[in-house]
Amino acid sequence: MARLGGFLLLGAAILVTVEVIGRSSHLFVISLGTELATYALAVAATWSLAYVVFERAHVRVDVLAQRLPPLPKALLDLLALASLAAVGAVLASGGIEMFTTSLRLASKSNTTLGMPLVIPHGAWTFGLIWFTAVSLFRLVQGAMAIARHDYAEAARISAAPSADDEVEDAIADTEQRLSRDDAA
Repeated sequence: MARLGGFLLLGAAILVTVEVIGRSSHLFVISLGTELATYALAVAATWSLAYVVFERAHVRVDVLAQRLPPLPKALLDLLALASLAAVGAVLASGGIEMFTTSLRLASKSNTTLGMPLVIPHGAWTFGLIWFTAVSLFRLVQGAMAIARHDYAEAARISAAPSADDEVEDAIADTEQRLSRDDAA
């Protein structure tokens, strides 16, 4: 979903570029790129949220947490995941309400395109629901690791990566690329 969101953003950038060039050269006056780009940005943003949770790419200022013993640190990481899931649930609830209203009223955009709003609202809401589901899944995984007293696994699931983790990942990626290059 994150890759599809990335392609949506790339497509939106191309549409807006074509539209700007077309307007400045007076080739066409119609404006579809901006509307589609707005939908693409909203969908890409929500579709990438779950990926960020799964990859532990969320940003947290955890100067204090880094100095805590493993159990309190793991519990704070779990609290952060629970907070993400709660925010996702609130947003998904609002998205579902908006989607059902668009569906019930057969709403269309007030533009030349006249897009049925149920399409972008549905894609956006699906991203929010998926984000919430992934957050809850990771929350349960983290809680199970803590219950087993496996704090390293709990950190691997729910903690934001430390600078040392990022360095280790970069070294591992480099070693993989080098071994692939040597094999080729």
